[in-house]
Amino acid sequence: MASHHHALGTVALLSMIYLGDYDDGGPGITMHDLDFSNRRQGHYYFFYENNRDNHPWKYVLLHPGTQVFMSVCPTFAGRIVRGNPAYNLDGSALHNLGTWIEGDVSLLEGCDGAALLAATDGSGVLTGFSDDIITGAPYAALAAKSDGSATLAKTVGDDASWVAAQYELGLLDPTTQAFIVQAYKPVIATRNGRWDLSLYLGTY
Repeated sequence: MASHHHALGTVALLSMIYLGDYDDGGPGITMHDLDFSNRRQGHYYFFYENNRDNHPWKYVLLHPGTQVFMSVCPTFAGRIVRGNPAYNLDGSALHNLGTWIEGDVSLLEGCDGAALLAATDGSGVLTGFSDDIITGAPYAALAAKSDGSATLAKTVGDDASWVAAQYELGLLDPTTQAFIVQAYKPVIATRNGRWDLSLYLGTY
């Protein structure tokens, strides 16, 4: 998903938080919130450009069982993550811990929940997983998000967790389901620039 900077006014940004974007048939992602752990609790999802970690490009609030379309420009190179406005909008780049959706479902920077990403071009390709793999994980595989909620630790870079990597590799296929180690990158493509993304139980 190449990077392009976007300036959004406050009114436009607020409308995207609650309403999503108008679907004009262009590139974008249809997002489905399938986290039913608390039906009265909405969930925030943030779009980041890969060269701008300190503030999201835009974000959206979904409620369990709902869906929304989010448009992206044809040159968008970035990621979608779970989050919380209290932290993700504080201007800090310290909130990377968690699952990244970016043409794959990446657990390199941690796992704060499951996701399935599918192409909508008729190819039938998809990647990701739907199971809760945080509950029951070894204590040594866990880390904490900014609000203290539990995630699986990251598997690359400083403070990478070998225990988390081995635990995830024991549950998921790194060639098709999740980006866990650098040796395998299960990226999928869609010829029409449009994706279908389902998000399951997670921490925000």
